[in-house]
Amino acid sequence: MRIKIFASTILFFFILLILGLLYTQIVKHELYGELSEKNRIRVLSLRAPRGKIYDRKGELLVNNRLSFDVQVIFQEIKDEKKVINLLAGMLGLDKKLLSERFKAAGRSPFIPVKIAEDIEKSKAIRIEGRALDLPGVIVTAGPLRNYIYKDVLSHVTGYLGQITRTQLEQRKSYGYNLRDFVGKDGLERSYDEYLRGSDGGLQIEVDSMGREMRSLAIKEPEEGKDLHLNIDMDLQELCDSLLAERHGAIIAMDPSTGAIRALVAHPGFDPNIFIMPDDQRKRSSLLNNSRIFPMLDRAIGCSYAPGSVFKIVVAAAALDSGKLDVKKTFHCSGSFQVGRRTFHCWKEKGHGAQDIKGAIKNSCNVFFYQLALSIGERKISEYAFKLGLGSPTGIDLPGEVSGIVPTPEWKKRKNKGAWFKGETANYAIGQGYLLTTPIQIAVAFSAISNGGRIVRPFIVEKIEDVPLRHGEARDIGLKKDTLELIKEGLRSVVNSPRGTGLYARSKEIIISGKTGTAQNPAGASHAWFAGFAPFENPGICVVVFIEHGGKGGLEPARFAKKIIEKARELKLL
Repeated sequence: MRIKIFASTILFFFILLILGLLYTQIVKHELYGELSEKNRIRVLSLRAPRGKIYDRKGELLVNNRLSFDVQVIFQEIKDEKKVINLLAGMLGLDKKLLSERFKAAGRSPFIPVKIAEDIEKSKAIRIEGRALDLPGVIVTAGPLRNYIYKDVLSHVTGYLGQITRTQLEQRKSYGYNLRDFVGKDGLERSYDEYLRGSDGGLQIEVDSMGREMRSLAIKEPEEGKDLHLNIDMDLQELCDSLLAERHGAIIAMDPSTGAIRALVAHPGFDPNIFIMPDDQRKRSSLLNNSRIFPMLDRAIGCSYAPGSVFKIVVAAAALDSGKLDVKKTFHCSGSFQVGRRTFHCWKEKGHGAQDIKGAIKNSCNVFFYQLALSIGERKISEYAFKLGLGSPTGIDLPGEVSGIVPTPEWKKRKNKGAWFKGETANYAIGQGYLLTTPIQIAVAFSAISNGGRIVRPFIVEKIEDVPLRHGEARDIGLKKDTLELIKEGLRSVVNSPRGTGLYARSKEIIISGKTGTAQNPAGASHAWFAGFAPFENPGICVVVFIEHGGKGGLEPARFAKKIIEKARELKLL
């Protein structure tokens, strides 16, 4: 009887075993087959390097360096606590932090999940040497963006950041995924689709211990396309060193084509901070700095009162419309009354009788108050728009602002009331509601120097070997006599004994330009200098802007001289 019971028990368990095998191999065949395949075959992502960035002479500005990352395949880890303890010691990371990352990896157990980025090569070698003690842990090597010149080019190159879910939704059809880094600002953003390469992958077969047995397939990553810029790094570094700790911007541009030779905005930042995994605190500090705003591109993304550099617009409006005879003079006694308000000239005792050339040379406020009132604010606005103010220039960088060219209609729309004559007088000297960007001033002065054509500024000359087309310069129809007279006035600003731009005078080349000192309710005046050289057939246009810099005829004028002389040395003229 006992033998029958024992035999029946064995038969019962045998039937259960058979049924279990049938269930596993037939009913659950697909599931366990997939699990087995995932356990045997591992797919490793191969990141594509982004395209490199070069200056006009072929000097490397941005490249990619080799980075080592540590990834885990959670389902292959036998003793999680042991692995965490080993890695914490080898990587110098907190165990609690590693535990959190392992927990995250557990949500995708068959996929390699990154737990440490950009580790030192020596640490990568140590981990590889302990492979038998660290099943499921793999070290991968890939490209990491490297900004060679750091803050010197920060507002030109921009920086990278991990793609957001919103950006992913917009770009999903282009092959982006949540682990991708994309351009967040500067050229990295404007040319992201060209700079971004195409990732590859490696499929390998592993044994039960997770050791690689053989490669099954590989898709090589494709590197992104290289950018070649118009910027000359020698000139860029000079501009950066001149601004030093000051806040402001310097632009050097070819006035006939719009090619940007240098563009510096201070303060800057180190773009490498945004791709380093352990620099979250530094990133936060940059993005939330409400004291100096280092992320603001003051060359294109901030607008300011232009001060007296705007007087060339008023002069162009008066001369070109025929409302001013070149021989006409206005008397400057040092002040001028408009209604109940007294408007002052910067020269307390006045300049006496001034014609248009003398008024430009001396930057006589009283002359321009009277001139503006004689031609009207609408005519000034018309020519401001003609010379490229009040709208983006179209430079190939993101974040450009329009500035403000005010009109009586604009003032009404903004619920600021009616337009007054005193506002016209203020308008004449680049104050009041008027706001411009340094890049707009560069375009306006380029138009005066190049025969009345508005150019579109551009930084990238070509992608790989393919030159870019940025559009033809637009003729705005200024009369030749108007342009020549204003140019003569600008030459006298720098080269006459009492010109306001005397500090920009050079023994090597004839520089023409205009100084500007813009009153600022938040502190000291902003300082401007805008000019070009040589006088005949100009090859460079330079704008220097310094926040709270005082008088434009001092530091900005000196800086412009050094920049233009350097451009001549570099054969950019």
